[in-house]
Amino acid sequence: MDLLSITQALFMLGFVSMAAGTLYFLLERTELKPEHKSTATYAALVTFIAAILYWQMKDMVSFPGITDVAAIESTMPVRYLDWVLTTPLLLLEFGIIASLAGAPKGTTYRLVMADLVMIITGYFGEIGQPGSVGNYMNFIISSVAWMYIAYTIWQLKPTKGTAAIKQSILNMKKFVIFGWVIYPIGTAVQEFLELSGSDAKTIELAVCLAAIIYVFADVINKVGFGIVALKAVKK
Repeated sequence: MDLLSITQALFMLGFVSMAAGTLYFLLERTELKPEHKSTATYAALVTFIAAILYWQMKDMVSFPGITDVAAIESTMPVRYLDWVLTTPLLLLEFGIIASLAGAPKGTTYRLVMADLVMIITGYFGEIGQPGSVGNYMNFIISSVAWMYIAYTIWQLKPTKGTAAIKQSILNMKKFVIFGWVIYPIGTAVQEFLELSGSDAKTIELAVCLAAIIYVFADVINKVGFGIVALKAVKK
């Protein structure tokens, strides 16, 4: 099986995971108190958007008459569209749980703004020339924005709420800090491989490997994050 087929299969896995997550969150929503239903709504919306876009990406890599590298690279704008829509929703979801634990007002707003900076500069970094100054600057700005998000979330100390809420805050911190770091790792791996060799096989490996890393990161961070959030409000 070639790299393109593997990548396409993983895009399908991403779609199935997101679709299953959406169904699960909608079913769980019926069991929540009215004031907690928004948590399940955000979780389902995140995975629903991702499911639609993963289905689109799965089809994009099977277009006839297109090379492996070009096929996978064509999914990049769709991937960033996914992130710019879903990651703010994930942070809003986190904000709901954090508010139950006494998080300061305005925290969610600052996190969402930093997240948009991270995604937008990451996109410009990806479409830029590998190894260029602009690429490095965008990568640095995107990484600094992620570090700001990680630091802000890690500094949150639950001051109220049940033991389940406090434990969920800790678990969700781990998702954002350790789960989200997978994305810049994927970008760095692609950049490193493209700089280490300009032959077609190396570039194909770089693009496919980054795409595969992003699929696993998306499933972990979107479905897993929602499950932890629902567990908190159910308890």
